[in-house]
Amino acid sequence: MTAIHQDWIKVSDWVSGTSAEDEKFIGYVESIDVYGTVKVRVTQCDHEEAIGEVVSSSLNKLSKLTDYVPVEAGLRSLLDLALMTRDQSWFDDLYANLRILQFDAAGESKSFKGYGSGPAVSRVRID
Repeated sequence: MTAIHQDWIKVSDWVSGTSAEDEKFIGYVESIDVYGTVKVRVTQCDHEEAIGEVVSSSLNKLSKLTDYVPVEAGLRSLLDLALMTRDQSWFDDLYANLRILQFDAAGESKSFKGYGSGPAVSRVRID
């Protein structure tokens, strides 16, 4: 018996698929029942009246969308928004993600353009 590999779909995942009424859509999962019926809040659809509504589909008609991977420009824009809204914890999370993007796979630091006033200072090891 061959098993078909399918990513596990859970509540809050972004999915694309086909509804019971044969509408193609993209949305996020609001609930899944024990029979495999999934309720999806539609954000894009080929049937415009379905946008914003909840549609039913079965698990085998859905595909999980890949997770969002932030890019540096997007993070910098969100950092500006966090500053404008004075949300310190959001800013700290975004800044940490930006720093992670600044490092390449080998773990070596790329040139970092500091965020804020003044130039970025490299850390120096003091023995």
